[in-house]
Amino acid sequence: MKCNRSIIIFITAVFAALAAGLFLHRFNPEHHLFYPRCPLFALTGLQCAGCGATRALHLLLHGDFAGALAQNPLLFIAVPFAAACLLKPAWTRNRYVGWGAGIVIVAYTVWRNL
Repeated sequence: MKCNRSIIIFITAVFAALAAGLFLHRFNPEHHLFYPRCPLFALTGLQCAGCGATRALHLLLHGDFAGALAQNPLLFIAVPFAAACLLKPAWTRNRYVGWGAGIVIVAYTVWRNL
């Protein structure tokens, strides 16, 4: 019986995501130092577009949507967008999608540091 390589990759990705989700559910990023810290924030005190995403995911896993939205609102746009790009790879070949995503990320980074 021959397995399709993409099926194996998909199953591995699902198990890795589940394991990461269980780990993130159990260990709060606010209280554990083994989570990576943002180097931009450490050097400059400015928050990047991803700052707060780990805390937001932790709060989402506990059902606190308002708290997650307060930590990183861009996460609520970025995750569905990334899923859509994975499901429809032809989007990623469109230069406007990449430029649009880049503009949104830069604008959000500037806005959150004002």
